[in-house]
Amino acid sequence: MNSAKTIKDFLANQRYWDVFVIDELETVVHACELMEKNRVGSLIVVDSKKSQEDSHVVGIITERDVVKAISHHQDDLEACTVNKIMSKKLIHISSDTLPKEAADLMLENQIRHLAVMDDEKLVGVVSMRDIFQSLNLNK
Repeated sequence: MNSAKTIKDFLANQRYWDVFVIDELETVVHACELMEKNRVGSLIVVDSKKSQEDSHVVGIITERDVVKAISHHQDDLEACTVNKIMSKKLIHISSDTLPKEAADLMLENQIRHLAVMDDEKLVGVVSMRDIFQSLNLNK
């Protein structure tokens, strides 16, 4: 395998908008349902999911955020919206990033998911599993 592959090589055919994105005003319960249904550990949060072109990334909600909300005895979690518990600090990479650089960023920040953004637009999502599989394939 070519060791010069970038993240864009691993995003082919990714249906990220349908699978990895949620509106900030959706409920945490709905976010959990989407994560379970799609077998993912995080969702990128946008200010409106109605239009992909007009939406803006505002954060990320992860399994850890949900556990934290539950452990802090979040009152009425069923009515709680994603924007109340999401992480607003979104660490991201570009599609030209090398997998090794992405892995280093994940380890440095102790995170398992990275948004892939080009020109301030979301183009995909990669997980720690994706990155480490790509690094293993490059050996």
